[in-house]
Amino acid sequence: MPHRLSIQVPADQLVNPIQRRSEGDGATDLTVSPDGTLAAFVVHGDIFVTDIVSEDDQEIAKPPTVQITDTPEREQQPRWSPDGERLVFAGNRNGNFDLFVATRADEDLGWTDNFVFPATPLVVGSANEQDAQFSPDGSRIAFVRGKGDLVVADASGGNEIVLHAHFYPPTYSWSPDGRWIAFASEDQQANSEIFVIPSTGGEPYNVSRHPDFDEDPVWSPDGRRLVWSSHRDDNDFDVWGVWLTEADHQRTPAGWLKVWNSKQESEEEGDDTDSEDGHEDETPELPEVVIDFDDLWRRSVKLTTLNGDEAPVVVGPDGKRIFFVGQAEDETDLFSIRFDGEDLERLTTGDTGPENVQLIDDTTLFFLTGDGVIQRVSMDGDAGDPVPFTAKFQVDLQVERGVVFDEAWAALDEYFYDPDFHGVDWDAVHDTYRPWAIEASSDADFADVVNLMLGELNASHMGYSPHGRGAVSDGDETGWIGAVFDPTAGGPGLLVSEVLPDSPAANGEVRITAGERLLKVNGRELGPETNIYDLFVDTSGSRVPATVQAVDGVRRSVILQPVGFGDQRQLRYEEWVRQRRRLVEEWSDGRLGYLHIQGMSAPSFEVFERDLFAAANGKEGLIIDVRSNGGGWTTDYLMAVLMVQRHAYTLPRDGDPSVKSYPTSERLPVAAFTRPAAALCNEDSYSNAEIFSWAFQTLDRGPLVGSPTFGAVISTGGTQLINGGWVRLPGRGWFVAGSGINMERNGAQPDVVVWQPPAEDSSATDDTQLFTAVRVRLDGIEDDPRYGAW
Repeated sequence: MPHRLSIQVPADQLVNPIQRRSEGDGATDLTVSPDGTLAAFVVHGDIFVTDIVSEDDQEIAKPPTVQITDTPEREQQPRWSPDGERLVFAGNRNGNFDLFVATRADEDLGWTDNFVFPATPLVVGSANEQDAQFSPDGSRIAFVRGKGDLVVADASGGNEIVLHAHFYPPTYSWSPDGRWIAFASEDQQANSEIFVIPSTGGEPYNVSRHPDFDEDPVWSPDGRRLVWSSHRDDNDFDVWGVWLTEADHQRTPAGWLKVWNSKQESEEEGDDTDSEDGHEDETPELPEVVIDFDDLWRRSVKLTTLNGDEAPVVVGPDGKRIFFVGQAEDETDLFSIRFDGEDLERLTTGDTGPENVQLIDDTTLFFLTGDGVIQRVSMDGDAGDPVPFTAKFQVDLQVERGVVFDEAWAALDEYFYDPDFHGVDWDAVHDTYRPWAIEASSDADFADVVNLMLGELNASHMGYSPHGRGAVSDGDETGWIGAVFDPTAGGPGLLVSEVLPDSPAANGEVRITAGERLLKVNGRELGPETNIYDLFVDTSGSRVPATVQAVDGVRRSVILQPVGFGDQRQLRYEEWVRQRRRLVEEWSDGRLGYLHIQGMSAPSFEVFERDLFAAANGKEGLIIDVRSNGGGWTTDYLMAVLMVQRHAYTLPRDGDPSVKSYPTSERLPVAAFTRPAAALCNEDSYSNAEIFSWAFQTLDRGPLVGSPTFGAVISTGGTQLINGGWVRLPGRGWFVAGSGINMERNGAQPDVVVWQPPAEDSSATDDTQLFTAVRVRLDGIEDDPRYGAW
């Protein structure tokens, strides 16, 4: 009798699902024990501890490294207790991050001599608890709950006090005496300020009070000064600081020398004094922090002036020197300055990218390099011995894919800008896609599943990359010479139909022109069937011999030096802009200027400022084109140029009274254009280019012409997952002032809608949208109140 057979066909595994790894770099979250003998750090989501020994000892025996945690979920942010007996860390073991304390199973043995490290829950709840730090005496612990609540509790986790409830995570640090906590808090206006608050609760005091970003507060070990990083000058971050008492603020350099010399004499006397039991007192005396709050914020001063960004990390034990991460010669390294901002010293070279910098024993700075290697350097800049480690661990790929999937889902669950998830049941989405993610046979398949999950939100600025932020293809790159060929022209060779200005084919020595023929490349004969692009694979920046036949039949040998695709694309773009500029000049009879904004970035804004005078000088109006602009952040800069209002005019001696001029170059923060304008957008205007289109229309700066924009406007960030992958986090929505329209999924609607035929996108002579913009702007231009303005 026939019956149904159950057949199971297991899929072949592309890689071994169980991977054993051994890493000597890639560490994060470094924390060095108070006595400088141990380093705890994270590799691939697990915590390890290694011995710190001299290089001579390393040659005798390799320093041991032990694994403190071994879970598929992520552990992070280990921090030593002041006595070095406990490690507090955040672990994602129960569906969200909680706080745990790791200790040694055998307390009679050192950390690296133990094999088992019990992890006891310290603070557990439904919200994330992270970024824990012990107080200087070890009796209390501070941490961040949820998105940004700063909490202090007993070291056992009890008697919680919420010092500051907020929705952005703060950076913070304990004062040396444990009586205060300094923290940076970002508000809804995207401005971060430095606050000081009693660690037992109370009102926070704003130390920085500036509309630009202030972050990363650091106390001096003597408790007399607070330093931080501020973005208030020259559009980059500098180290700023404040003396906490008025007396210290007024103290002269000679006065500081007296303070330090007196302190040194006192310490030398103390070295000869034993405690009552005949042994040195091992409990360090904590300094008392005194703060004069009257006008404290006015006492802050700038301490660094390097080009690029600087961020303080440590203040020297006596307060004489401040150590910071800064940039010089396109390299990020460790520097120091004297307490008064003078005597700059560079402590590391080679673009080390220092992170997690800590001063140990008042002598040595430990830090992680950008590659996740532990290094040390003296306060004088003398390179210290290496701190090697060997982190051995095992990864079950199937289990880890479930963890990574959950991390990506949870990140969007907490930070996606719309709490209603665009009407999607986000919990159900998780349950639908997770089984497929776990069964993915490769990283590429897994990435597809995660991106399908993200796609359910139907939102912009989304995506998961399995190889980290900014990952690029490692495939071959084709070189480009800037010549376009006619595939229908027949032989010999390939007929050149166009040569882009400033391209390799157009340079002075080569000078290929339309109508000529390319006969040979690298000795290979060309014909109508030749794949010319294949001949230029991996040639960018190289010298390539070629043979060219002129229109009159004369042949010549040339050397081509192809460029990359990005350079070729830029050349094509610049030619497209030149064509549009000529069209506007023709169609407006020279009355209007034209500017295209390529991107909403600082370089594009600088080009806009540079070209504005040439485009608008002597013109009655301007066409501002943001079609196919991929976005960025500079809308407010552009509107600052376009929305300047006249409050006066100037007339120099013997000047023309009919010209109501204004000293724009010396009095305005940016260039100004106040005459009539029209803006041009299309469906490829994206993100901040759409914000510009909305702003131009909302502020009634002129007519908006073209096709509706993409409808992709969310402020986005991102986070790295345990496997090194990267998921984008669009966390802030944008809404039109007045109407409250959500710009996400609602593109800007032009005042005059014109759809562009596809053939005109690259045409040199036809552009219906641009032609319409010219007509619309000229219509009634003399009645525009801005007509004739400076």
